[in-house]
Amino acid sequence: IRSMNNSLRHRGPDDEGTWSDVEDKLFLGHRRLSIIDTSAAGHQPMISDKGTVVVFNGEIYNYKELRSRFFPGFSFRSGSDTEVLLLLYEKFGHDCLQYLNGMFAFALWDPERHELFMARDRAGEKPFYYTFHKGVFAFASELRALLKLPGFNRSIDQDALYHFLTFNLLAPPQTMFSGIEKLPPAHFMVIGKNGVPDIKRYWTPHYQELEHTNEDELAIQLEKKLNASVQLRMVSDVPVGAFLSGGVDSSAMVSMMSEKVATPLHTYSIGFEGQSDYDERTYAALIANRFGTIHHEYIVKREEISRMLPQIIDSFDEPLADATCIPIWFLSQEARRNGTPVIITGDGSDELFAGYRNWQRYIKLNAWYDSYKSLPGFIKKSLASGLKLFSGNEIMLEMMERAARNQVFFWGGAKSFKESVKREVLRNKNIAGDSYQVIDFFRRQFENDFTLRRKHPVDWMCYLGYHFNIPNYYLHRMDRLGMAHAVEIRTPFLDHEFVAFALSVSPEMKIKNGEPKYILKKALEKRLSREVLYRKKRGFNVPLREWAGELMLDDISQNLRNFCDEFTMFDYDGLNAQLIRLRQGDSRVANRLWTIYFLMHWCKRWTGSDALVNSR
Repeated sequence: IRSMNNSLRHRGPDDEGTWSDVEDKLFLGHRRLSIIDTSAAGHQPMISDKGTVVVFNGEIYNYKELRSRFFPGFSFRSGSDTEVLLLLYEKFGHDCLQYLNGMFAFALWDPERHELFMARDRAGEKPFYYTFHKGVFAFASELRALLKLPGFNRSIDQDALYHFLTFNLLAPPQTMFSGIEKLPPAHFMVIGKNGVPDIKRYWTPHYQELEHTNEDELAIQLEKKLNASVQLRMVSDVPVGAFLSGGVDSSAMVSMMSEKVATPLHTYSIGFEGQSDYDERTYAALIANRFGTIHHEYIVKREEISRMLPQIIDSFDEPLADATCIPIWFLSQEARRNGTPVIITGDGSDELFAGYRNWQRYIKLNAWYDSYKSLPGFIKKSLASGLKLFSGNEIMLEMMERAARNQVFFWGGAKSFKESVKREVLRNKNIAGDSYQVIDFFRRQFENDFTLRRKHPVDWMCYLGYHFNIPNYYLHRMDRLGMAHAVEIRTPFLDHEFVAFALSVSPEMKIKNGEPKYILKKALEKRLSREVLYRKKRGFNVPLREWAGELMLDDISQNLRNFCDEFTMFDYDGLNAQLIRLRQGDSRVANRLWTIYFLMHWCKRWTGSDALVNSR
């Protein structure tokens, strides 16, 4: 347990603890990042007077309300949210989850029931990994702790690898390691005396008919709910700051946060030396000046990127091939360096309010796609075969193959390796099926959950964005990069009550007159200028190709043969063909550069030469 704890020191540098019940063969460990009640009274594992024990990662934002509502007059031993969680469980059992507003992953030992009760927050902000290994059940906040288990075989799950090549992420329960799974968001797990896990979903967004007579009323409701969510996420006994790009979402957060503090906020933005096309510091500075923040700008130099790439890969024991990790790494580092261990971001709004302009292309093509999908199967297969033979257009071929299999059009950012290309870069050429099985799970869940009105493509896109992309991409990215520097990152757009509201907003209010996030922008018009609200979206970008493109290409070229010999699931000729296209400047495969580079170094770092591969 101490060894596992030490591997997670970056997540909790302030305190550590272990607890054991040798008779019941139960051992718990914890590393603490002190945010609420930084005194020793908040130490974990925490034990109640009844002997209930908890290890808890995250924050319960409404803990003060729960404390006064359910335990008036009770003599608390601490001012922590952890103690409130313990007592709430003892009062309500598993139903305690219904009262929690926060981001959390916890495990709670109940000596009376003789069971371990574990849960993960609704959005999936905090991770929860687990494994059954040689008769032992073990869990942790990161995979690296489970890899400390004696005799654990770090074999790659080839099925997971296959899906990762499409999505650059992995959805629960899969991880890249055979034998390790992750608990889905909004689920809890119970293990009793029989040792059999019982996993249940405890929350789903409640779709509702929103009461408003016009869009102005809807905008007012939206702003009020978002402001309330920001207020909740300001709870902390240490400084709270914000990442600020100067775009709609981060500017809205700073606007609302600045009203709730007695001293100026600390805000953080980033630039790249000599790369004006990737620099939004001007817009961030305008917002910082308007709201009187103490603003920090970090300028990344070319040589810093190549130097820190191995550190980023080390942060992701579960892989995530996303170059945006680079600016977030530096921002998190600056936040910690300047004494701001809690950061608020604007993540989540694009998925909830259809904020991506390329989504509109899917919406326009959807009617054509449905018509094409209704053609007889032999016609669709013949057309797809002809296109494959004479054109080689990967995007069009992918669309036609999806239609031939009667699959939904939108896969939620599946932009890395198309199905046909995966067969080229993997040694197994006879793979049955495709990665649609991942999407189909969420599609069936969507059909069951969404009963509000006639289903619109935007409803599906927002649903998939929230349930698939947000937890497994954006939140995974923020958790790893923030916690690598002992920085806790909070996301007001993902408050579960706000999420239910946002998903219920009609498609016509999310995209109007070609404007994405229409109703959100309208709700913020009294706070932010039109220049901020309606300028072209850029987000955190990085000059990876300009600064490190040749470095990565050379690295891949020099190591590719040995890599494919060592990790035999990859096909050298197929990957080398991708490399040739990259060197020729083929823009259609540019986003694969980081994926290939990342995977090669991830496999070496996290599996080593003794890695085995399970057959698909």
